[in-house]
Amino acid sequence: MMMNPFSLQGKNIFVTGASSGIGRAVAIACAQMGASLVITDINELRLLDTYHSLEGQGHANCLADLTNEDEIKTLVNNLNHLDGVVHCAGINKKIPVSGLTEKNIFML
Repeated sequence: MMMNPFSLQGKNIFVTGASSGIGRAVAIACAQMGASLVITDINELRLLDTYHSLEGQGHANCLADLTNEDEIKTLVNNLNHLDGVVHCAGINKKIPVSGLTEKNIFML
């Protein structure tokens, strides 16, 4: 039996920005490949639409504003074991990882 290198069967993936665009497409594709997902966004109606579009079971959704430090902490504290993260929320600013600080994370 040949192994599928693209299978996400049994993996837990966290996707931000999952209510639309690339985040939504990634979430749906990961579910199709067998992953269990935790999806998040600030738009509740569109997030629920994405959630109901996911194949398989074991998925969760969490409404969160990733520009709010308290909401990020609550979200992270409620995440269980993760095998991967796909960050698609918001508009990103390119910055070297060596220059990344907590202060500029919230300014991005």
